[in-house]
Amino acid sequence: MANPVIFVIFGATGNLAKKRIFPALFALWKQNLLPPKFKIAAAARTPFTNQVFRKILPQHLEIENKERWDEFAANIDYLPLDVARDFNLKDLSLFLDDFEKSLGSCAQRIFYMAVAPDIFEKAVDTLGKNNLHQNCAHGKKPRIIIEKPFGRDLKSAQSLNVSLIKYFAQNQIYRIDHYLGKETVQNIFAFRFANEIFEPIWSNQYIESVQVTTAEAIGVETRGEFYDKTGAMRDILQNHLIQLMALVAMDAPEKFEAASINAKKLGIIKSIRKLSASEIKTGTVRAQYEGYLLEEKISPDSQTETYALTKLFIDTPRWQGVPFYLRTGKKLEGKVTSIIIQFKEKDHKLFEGQKTFPNHITIQIQPNEGIGVQLAAKKPGLSMELEPVDMEFCYKTSFDTPQPEAYERLLLDVMLGDQSLFMSEEAIEEAWKIIDPIEEAWNKNLVPLTTYKPGTWGPKTADDLIKKDGRRWLAPILTICKI
Repeated sequence: MANPVIFVIFGATGNLAKKRIFPALFALWKQNLLPPKFKIAAAARTPFTNQVFRKILPQHLEIENKERWDEFAANIDYLPLDVARDFNLKDLSLFLDDFEKSLGSCAQRIFYMAVAPDIFEKAVDTLGKNNLHQNCAHGKKPRIIIEKPFGRDLKSAQSLNVSLIKYFAQNQIYRIDHYLGKETVQNIFAFRFANEIFEPIWSNQYIESVQVTTAEAIGVETRGEFYDKTGAMRDILQNHLIQLMALVAMDAPEKFEAASINAKKLGIIKSIRKLSASEIKTGTVRAQYEGYLLEEKISPDSQTETYALTKLFIDTPRWQGVPFYLRTGKKLEGKVTSIIIQFKEKDHKLFEGQKTFPNHITIQIQPNEGIGVQLAAKKPGLSMELEPVDMEFCYKTSFDTPQPEAYERLLLDVMLGDQSLFMSEEAIEEAWKIIDPIEEAWNKNLVPLTTYKPGTWGPKTADDLIKKDGRRWLAPILTICKI
């Protein structure tokens, strides 16, 4: 990457910036994946100096020696400003102009909105009013990165998009979902489309159901104020889980490029059946962990769910009739994000009278990335007795190459102008069309809010829902990948 780049990180003192963005940029720099000439403008309201800000950042980084950090940190300048209230934005304009004058050329400007979701629109409008959406003469158009949640419903998502496209074209907007940057998520493409043994059976003819799980062992911690207004459905299921569902179910793209990939994902999301009131009542669960009401900055009478489950169907010939169970929750038994594809159990006349075990594939995205296949095998002994066995591989033990963090890959893609792993506005709006009716029904208490004990896999109502369908929850964590 020869062209100069300048990152402007709004909300530079927040957890996202300190724990994810700066570490990712530092890692890219150490791998020589940043251009020779780059600058990071750290912008936030706290009145830090350059020296103070550069000193507090290393607390969140793994630094093998201080000299390496100091060399990198020399490219970081701190600017005290308020992007929502249009305070000191002129200083940012001057800073950008001065940097480009020192280069004698234009730089690729990238604005990262690592700020609270409720000020996205004001922040974007401030950029536009200060002409920061424009680049210097003959330069590339600036790019803007927006973090989820993208609105809190369809109406607010559409409003946010109107604000964005007022100043930025769609090819300048990068709606980031860090799950899509994880190695195993991308390996879904290779697993499905580079292995001929799987693609022919990837349909309702062979697949019985799919379980998509994101579980967290922690509670809301310091995010109480945000979380109580959001809930598990909006925080995780509407974006992360529906995107994972689309990746598993999509047809092969014509080309491995953004337009083809996003078109196939969008086709799946559009085909997800919108639930009726009766389907919401019988096919969704909302629950709250015991002790949630005692958390910091939580309303004492809060009805916010910390666990959300919904059963969805895709109305396409390939997937007709296959239920997708999407569930997420906090303070569960373990931390994991996984996709389990459960295959149908055919009659095996050869093993009549034997207990048989349906095959399933587990794609584990976190904490340790890997893929597992459960097969039936003969148990050692003199009799013919079947037992399930696991074939698993983990990235950490299978490859010598270090895995890049999701933000490293995604930030590099923004610099390269590749939107393959980013969400389109149309896909976001289609996802809200699925979720909004569920939220409305929940607000009317059509589905009662239940509770569950911390350290379990969720409420009894979730077990009852899948049991009523004649199924059970499969273990979401690969055994070998626990190491």
